[in-house]
Amino acid sequence: MSLSADIASDAATQRAVAQKASGSQGRIGVELGVRIVFWIALLVLGIFVIWPTVSVLRYPGVADYVDVLTRPRLLTAARNSLFVTIVSTFAATFVGFVFAFAATRRDIPGRRFFRAIGMLPLFAPPFMVAFAYILMFGRQGLVTHNLFGLDVDIFGWKGLCLSQTIAFFPLAMMIIKSVLEGIHPSMEQAALTLGAREWDALRTVMMPLARPGVAGALLVIAITVLADFGNAVVIAGNYPLLATEAWFMMEGLADLRGAAVVVSALLVPTVALFVASRVLVGNRSYSTITGRGSDMDQIATPAPVKWAVFSICALTSAFVMVVYFGIVLCGLTGSWGNDWSLTLRHWAETRQWAGALGNSVLIAALAGFVTALIGQITAFLHSRALPFRFALDFLSVLPGALPGVFVGVGFVLAFNGPPLELAGTIWIIVFALGFWHLPQAYETTSSSLKQIHRSIEDAARNLGASEIRLLTDVYVPLLSRSLFASFVQSFVRSISNISIVVFLVAPGNVLVTFVILQMIGGANWSGAAALTTALLAITFLCIGVAQLVVGRITPVLRGA
Repeated sequence: MSLSADIASDAATQRAVAQKASGSQGRIGVELGVRIVFWIALLVLGIFVIWPTVSVLRYPGVADYVDVLTRPRLLTAARNSLFVTIVSTFAATFVGFVFAFAATRRDIPGRRFFRAIGMLPLFAPPFMVAFAYILMFGRQGLVTHNLFGLDVDIFGWKGLCLSQTIAFFPLAMMIIKSVLEGIHPSMEQAALTLGAREWDALRTVMMPLARPGVAGALLVIAITVLADFGNAVVIAGNYPLLATEAWFMMEGLADLRGAAVVVSALLVPTVALFVASRVLVGNRSYSTITGRGSDMDQIATPAPVKWAVFSICALTSAFVMVVYFGIVLCGLTGSWGNDWSLTLRHWAETRQWAGALGNSVLIAALAGFVTALIGQITAFLHSRALPFRFALDFLSVLPGALPGVFVGVGFVLAFNGPPLELAGTIWIIVFALGFWHLPQAYETTSSSLKQIHRSIEDAARNLGASEIRLLTDVYVPLLSRSLFASFVQSFVRSISNISIVVFLVAPGNVLVTFVILQMIGGANWSGAAALTTALLAITFLCIGVAQLVVGRITPVLRGA
């Protein structure tokens, strides 16, 4: 009994010490060094997130807002943006749902192929889909003009909606697929047991449970479509949109105040949609997995549904493959639409843009490092019992609500002079891209942190580990995969970015996406296609190298 009493006394003493050192939320008290890092992180986020945002909103005066927002062309652009957003959002979400359904039903023919094809548009530069469809389905298109002798004008809202549907349906597919995978087969089996047919089981069980994923996908796609610049600037033609009007004002009219007003107007709906998506999806779980009977067979997909899904996926896959086929083929032809002879001349000419390619790789790597590092630090700090943690969380996710054109204009206004003059250097692009991609890294790391059991931290503290030692010896190895994932995500998106880059390039830091956009505007399609293919090759090569690095380094970091 005395031994038990001693153990109970020691446990009570340890609890008392822990309670005395813990914060308001029951966490262990935070060391001074971590508090200093926390305030530095808040300062850095304030400089590179809040200051550019405020700079855009405060730069125009009230008279500028009234003048610009009452211009007929801007009102037309607003209506066009709303129309395109509605059409493209519903189309991309529908196609994404069909692909997600195909990927999660075991009896859909070719489901693994469709799942792989559905991911390809994510790795394409933001203008690539629209560019490829001009090559294949435009007035000089290989399919429309050369094969069928048609004179098709693909420019305008129809071509834009098609391009955005193909470019963005993978986002909807990933969101809805995660929800469908959480629907346990036993629920559909129960419907059959109660006398329902296969179609009734899908309609009454699967469809209602998938609604949260569909709603979340609609909101995410709407944000993406509304702020889309790459496809719009290539294929919209004379069809004005808010996302492109800001660039036209700066590039053609040198009207920075007008551009600030336009991107500010674009900010309102994107922020509203972003907040709605976080409220709807957020951290909620719609999973129905109970941990029992996970290998239960799914019910059979009704034949009409099966072949309808297969047909839609096959047709969409053809449109996806046309993108890559058209770009590669165009880069190998003498002159698209005029000289169909195969040549490597355009590939040889890409050597003159080696500097732009090198700049793009360097800036994307630096931006990826900034994203991954800041994302890891902010996620770790948010898990500590620190004051104003909500501010850190807000600033870390805020860039996700900002359109790329808004960020580009914001950095132009914020860092074009003292006290921090970055204009004309690569660093203004590095920080713009790095902080714009921060939300994904922050949320990825936060999710990984939640998977680390508290007992691991308690064991390290019982052995005398300090907060810094805890970070370096425990969290860094366990979070290594999320660190590399954040870097790769940011790198891939940065190297192909155009919506931010187009506002920040300078003669000394020209990037390859800006060069490609100029080539397309100058009708040098074969040269633009060759350079785009080179950009794709670099992107896939870097992804492959990153996967090898993760495979080799992660076990070392984890002590395996």
